[in-house]
Formats: sequence, C-alpha cells, structure tokens
Amino acid sequence: MAFNVLGPFEAIVDASPTDVRGRQRAVLAALVLSANRTVSYQALTDYAWPEPPSTRNSLQTVVARLRRQLGNERIVTVGPGYLLRIDPAAVDALRFRELVHAARTAGDPDVELDLLRQALALWRGDPLADVPSERLRHEAGRELTEELLSALERRLDIDLEAGRHREVLGELRSLTAAHPLREALWQRLMLALHRCGRRADALEAYRTAAAAIRDQLGLDPGRHLGDLHQAILEDRSSLLAPPAATIVRPPRQLPPDVTGFTGREDQLARLDALIGPSSAVVIAAIDGAAGSGKTALAVHWAHRVSDLFPDGQLYVNLRGFGPGTPVEPADALETALRSLNVPVDNIPADIDARAAVFRSELAGRRMLIVLDNARDSDQVRPLLPGTDAVVLVTSRRQLRGLTVREGARRITVGQLTSADATNLLAGVIGGERVAREPAAAAGIVELCDRLPLTVRLAAEPAARHPGRLLGDLLTELHHQRRRLDTFSLDDTPSDLRAVFSWSYQALAAPAATLFGLLGLHPGNDVSTGAAAALGGVDDRQAAALLDELVSTSMLERRSTDRYELHDLLREYAAEVAETELTATGRDAAIGRLLDWYVHSAANAREKLTDYPHGLRLPTPYEYATPARFGGYPQAIAWWDGQRSTIAALVELAVSRGDHRRAAVLGELGWAHRYIRGHWDEMLRIGELTVASARAAGDQFLEAKALNGLATPYSRLHRTEDAIDACRRALTLFEHLGAPVEQLMALINIGSSYNLSSRYGEARDTMRQALALCETTGVRLSKAMVLNNLAVALNGLGHYADALDNARKAAAIFRDLNDPARLAYTLETEADASAGLGDRTTAIASYRDALDQAEHAGVTTLAVAVRGSLGRQLLAAGHRECARDVWTEALRTCEERDDLPAAQRLRGWLADLATPSTSRAS
Repeated sequence: MAFNVLGPFEAIVDASPTDVRGRQRAVLAALVLSANRTVSYQALTDYAWPEPPSTRNSLQTVVARLRRQLGNERIVTVGPGYLLRIDPAAVDALRFRELVHAARTAGDPDVELDLLRQALALWRGDPLADVPSERLRHEAGRELTEELLSALERRLDIDLEAGRHREVLGELRSLTAAHPLREALWQRLMLALHRCGRRADALEAYRTAAAAIRDQLGLDPGRHLGDLHQAILEDRSSLLAPPAATIVRPPRQLPPDVTGFTGREDQLARLDALIGPSSAVVIAAIDGAAGSGKTALAVHWAHRVSDLFPDGQLYVNLRGFGPGTPVEPADALETALRSLNVPVDNIPADIDARAAVFRSELAGRRMLIVLDNARDSDQVRPLLPGTDAVVLVTSRRQLRGLTVREGARRITVGQLTSADATNLLAGVIGGERVAREPAAAAGIVELCDRLPLTVRLAAEPAARHPGRLLGDLLTELHHQRRRLDTFSLDDTPSDLRAVFSWSYQALAAPAATLFGLLGLHPGNDVSTGAAAALGGVDDRQAAALLDELVSTSMLERRSTDRYELHDLLREYAAEVAETELTATGRDAAIGRLLDWYVHSAANAREKLTDYPHGLRLPTPYEYATPARFGGYPQAIAWWDGQRSTIAALVELAVSRGDHRRAAVLGELGWAHRYIRGHWDEMLRIGELTVASARAAGDQFLEAKALNGLATPYSRLHRTEDAIDACRRALTLFEHLGAPVEQLMALINIGSSYNLSSRYGEARDTMRQALALCETTGVRLSKAMVLNNLAVALNGLGHYADALDNARKAAAIFRDLNDPARLAYTLETEADASAGLGDRTTAIASYRDALDQAEHAGVTTLAVAVRGSLGRQLLAAGHRECARDVWTEALRTCEERDDLPAAQRLRGWLADLATPSTSRAS
C-alpha cells in the first residue's frame, strides 16, 4: 500500500490505483499527511465539509467506507480521532522529508546533490492538486511547497557552486515566474546570469523582481537582493567569481613517460636549450627512422619540463604513418579545442577559422604541445599557436618546410650508441646476463639496429626465459632475419621485421591469431569488445589475449579498455593477417567487427535521440557483447572517440562490397554528426550511405539516407540539392507506405524552403505535413511541423497565426523535455510577437529562447536571438541593455570567427553611438 500527495492524490493498494472520491478522498488525504498520528474528528470534519455536517455519523460513514477499501486494521480509532497506520516509506511526502534530511547531513556535495535529486523527483505537481478540500490544499500545500522550494534552492546552490550556471537558467526563469515574490530565487537567477557573462540580463532580472515586489507588497526589495544588485553594477569579481570548484583544470594530456628511458643525452640537451624567456613560439622538429624512439624522446623530455608549462600540455597523435588514414588538420584542431574546453558550437567548420580560434585560445597561455607522428609540414601548420608556447613535432620525415618557413629547430634521432642499447637490454633482462654473455648481448642489439623499439621487443622473450643463453637467442634471431630478408615494411629495415617475427613466433597460437586480426582494424585503438568480435571469442577470452599481447610489448594499454598498436607493429600485424590468415577468415573477422560496431552504434544512438532509426540490423555475433551506455554523456563520448574509426569502417565495408553493413553503420552515425556539426563528413558519409543502400537494394534505407543528406546540403548552402534529396526520399517512402518517414521528409523540405526564404512553398508543404500528422500521431514530428509552419507564416507576415502555431509547438517540446528544439520555437514565437508589435512579450520570449539555447549549447542560435533581442530592447528605449546584449553576441561571433554576423553587430553598435539612433535595421 502506498500514498502519493506530492501532486494529484493517489492511493495504491496491491500495486493498483484505488478510486477514492469526494469526501472520502479529503479525509484519507488528511490521514495520510499525518500518517501514524491521530487526527481529531473536528479537523477531519473541517477538511471534508465546507459547511458542518448535520450529524457526527457523516464522518463515521466516510471512515467505514475507507476501511472497506483499505482494510479495517489500517484506520483505527484513537481517543478523539482516527489514525492511519502505514509504513512512512509508503508516503511520498515522508520519503521526501527523509531524503532532504539525509542530504543536509551528508557532508559530501556529490552525495547531497544525489539525495536532493531523488527527493525532488518525487514531486509531480501541486500537492493534493485534485483533493476536494480547499482548506487542506491551502494548509498542507503551503507547508509542502515551502519544503520543496527550500530543497530546490539548496540543489541550485550546489549547481551554482559547481559552475553549472547555464544549465539552471531555464529552471530559474520558470521558478521566478511561478514565485515572483521569492527573493532567494531572484538572487540565484541574477547570479547565474552574471556568471554566464550576461550582466545586462542580470540587472534586468533585478528590475523585474523589484517591480513585482513593489506592485504586490508596496515594499522595496530586501537587503540581500539589493546588495547583489549593487555588486553586479560594480562588477565585483571577489564577490561574484565562481568558486574554486568551477575552475577548469588545464589539459594534462602527455602519455605516460617511458619506463627505463636510456641515452639521448645530446638530444635532451638540445631540447633543454629551447626553454627561454622569449614569448615567441619555439618549434622542435624531431625526425628519425621508424622505431628510433622519436615519441619516447619527446614525451620523456615533455615530462621533465612539464612544470614550466603551468597552463597545460596538449598531445595529438597525427597518425601520419602506419595503417589507417592520417588525421586531418581540421579534426586535430577540433580535438585540441575541445581539450581547451571550447564548446562544440563555438568550433567553426572552416579549418582557417578553427586555427584562428585555436590561436586565440592559446594567447597568453604558457603551453607545451606535442604533435606526434606527423605526415608533413602542411599537416602541422594549422596547429601552431601564435605566441608563448613550445611545440614538439615528431615525424619519420625531415620537415624542412617547418625549418625554412617557421624556423623549427631540427633534431634527428638515430640509432642508440652501442653502450646505451646494451644498457637498455640490461634494464629488461638483467645486467648479470649481459655481463655473462657480452658478445651475444652486443650481437642482439646490433641485429636490432640499436633502435629502442626493437631492443625492447627482443628483450621480452629473453626475459621470459631466464635460463636460456643469450647466444641461443642470437642464433634464433639470425635465423628469423634470413627467413624475412625478401620482405619489406614501408621504410622499415628487414632487421626490425626479424625482431617482430621473433616476438610473434613466441606468442601462443590464440594470441598470435588475435595479433594478426588486429591488423584488420582500421582505427587507432581497439576496445576489448571490438577485439572479441575480431577474434570470434567472448569478452573474457579477448581480455586475457590482449593482456598477453601487452605483457610481450606487442600491444600498449592506453586505458582500462583501450589498447593501441605501435604504427610499425600495426603494419606488421596487417602483413600477418594477409599472409597467415585465409581470405575467408579475414572476411569473417571483418564481418563480425562490423556487426559489433553496428550494434554498439545503435545502442549509443538510442541515448542521443528518441527518434527510432527503423533499420533492420544484422544479427549480432553471439559471443562479443556490443557496447552499452548509461546515458547521453557516455554515448556522446563513445561517438566522439569512435567517429574516425566508424567512418573508416563504412569505407572499408564499401570497398569489400558489404553494402548493407556500410549503409546501416553510416546511417546510425547521422545523429552524432548532426549534434557535433560535422557537415562535410555528414555529406561524404551520407553520399556513400545512399549509394550503398541502393546497391544493397534496400529502398527504405536509401530513402532514410537521402532524407539525411538534406541537412549537410542545407548547411553547406546547397538548397536545391537538399530539396531534391528530400523529394526523392518522399517518393520512396510513399511507395513503401511509411507515413512517419514521409512526414520527416516533408519537414526537411519545408525547412529547406524556409532557409531559402520561399515561405509560400514552405507553408504549403507544412500544411500537407500537418494533415499527415493526424494519421501518424507522433508528437515530436507534429511539433516540428508546427514550428516550421510558424516560421513560414512569420515570413509571410501572418504573425497571429504564426504565434498560435509556435506556442502549440513549444508546449509539446516542453513536455518532451527537448531544450534545443524548444529554443528554436521560442525564437519563432518571439519573432511573431515582434511582428505584432508586442515588444514586451517579444523581449520575454527572446530571453526564454536565449536561456534554452544556452542550456542546450546551441551557440549559433544564441547569437541570432541576441541580435533580435537587442533590436526589440532598442525599439523599447533600452539603449544600454541593447548595447550589452549585442556586445555579448559580438564576443561570441569573434570567438567563432563568424565574420558576417560580427560585421552586422559592429554596425549596430556603431549606430548606437549616435544619440538619434532609435532602432537597428
């Protein structure tokens, strides 16, 4: 049995709601609120009867009926009243109070926040909302609401202390609107706005609060609210700066230092000489043969001097050599900018603009940047900062372009000296063995070309067999070298291949097979699940085999579940797969890998969007478990890390003629590319997906891919291509009888028309879509249609109809908790109010849209909304507020290198300098 009073009253018996009506409902609610405590006859009567009943038997009759429903033992007569016997945990209000009490005594902010969230999640609306007793609702509701607001304010304080200012803006707007006389909420709203850099909005919030308090109470705002207002006016950083918990830690991305680093004294000294007082960028280009230890040198020195770079160290593996595709400079810049905590919506699509933002972010910071495994100078140049940094670049090539144009200092890494190479061997197998067989030890390091990678690999099997003579190991290595003399690996000497082969032959058969299969993986690293799929084993077996490869230095562990092959070993693994495995075995392994990624991608997509993909997925391999995700953050992080691998897998599947898997995997990645704004990649993969779906003969999949292509076409200003793709998709969906997908195609067509200002065509298309909505019943689609229709009506000047449709759409998006789409709809709503000349409502709606846009991280929309908001504020005579709003928008445009918008805003701000200016065009 359970009772819920934090919203409409609910009585649940045997897991089913019990229908309790009229005066019985009021009496039971009063007993529940005082669970296990006596409630007097008089109090119960007052709650249930607005006018006193004629006899006391009336209350007894109500209680008798309740006993029949709940059981005689539940409601007992005690002295002058009745008592409800119930476990306190069965009453939501009592659970709420217990959780709030536990939160207050937790002592740990994270635990306190979790408990408060659990408590607040119990609320479903106004307490006792449907109980027919005004007195009970007033008395109990007032007390419970106060407890709710106190808990909410404490939870908001924790969010503000943790720096989540943007995330709570929308909630604070709603709370201050619902409780306009509660000054504590206004204080938190003003503080959040100010810490978001929205000083003008914070001051406007104070004016709104003060007006409400004066109008309704005839009083001035309280001292605390007034003090905060003055502090914001004076911009007191000591009072208003976020607490230490919100300070973003500088990036510390260096890989682990190399254990037992040996030699390279000359090169280390030359690197030490780079450190000086100059604020200019200093670049060291470290070149050398494969396996010579370029990365080890760079990382080891970077760790030695990391304390001299308090603003952080960035590390980017450019993958210039080895299997797979080198990292494009634009992608490397995005990774670096995200590491510097630049919001994804502030990262431009254009590479030059990204490079400019990167230089701006690094200006004034003392940073160390390691760009590892570069292909050439052109790959590096966009990643060079403007001032005050040291950049280490490693490459197999001599980057003469960097030396000539950017003044890079060249440092060549060659073979170790014989002494250093022998010391490295001794560090792994023990100095005593080397001392016993110095000639054999010297022979081993010479066969390894005195390169650190191969010396370490050669040392591993020697270390595993401490009883074997080094002379025997030298003989075996000689034999391997002769056997492999006819082969070559890129620019790798056959001596290295001999060492690789020696290590490979020492592996047990299952680990050796998995090593070769890893050469088929196109990504830079591999997870346990992906390795299990490749190997045709379960996750437990895969983890054991991966550990064996790590223990023999054939594989490096990067994190708990991420492993990486050195680029030379990846090349060797690819060769092993080609020569040691059958074509059938390779095809089966790649098929299992694709299936694992398809199902993992589907699981991740499910956390990014509620819209079902509707695709037929291949049957997953029975042993390898696809990745699963607890929520949006984990899913988006997986997509971010696997993005290049998945793109490479789509291309791999296309090259193998595996068109169905290619198309399904390409389509599943659309949502992530949309969220992150990867328009060029969306176009490239989208066109591959369309072609593969067509080759696979799957018209539904082809139509989905065509519909998805409309987005990158529109974003890249190819409107006619977008409309054409949607119309082709619509034709296929109509042929297939898929009304929900027809609706999405129509929405995209209407959106494309709106983007090209063809409002009449957009209106007609959306009316067609609205009729289809009635048959599909999909609320999300209906809201999207209503908003697109409202945009078209605004464009045609039909503002009243636009406002009506936008408000209907906003109500649905609020109910679906979709802040990004709600932000766009609130902008449409505000545009309509502005068109009607209702400036007050327009300003309020633009502010709401801005709150939602910043909560959802839709920065481009925030700029547009600030532009419109400033125009309305100026028209209403609030020149200083307009200036502040446009200045904030200009700052964002400059960060994004959005030159057209920045130029427009500068023009408006210049016009404001003229006293006669009353509006901006």
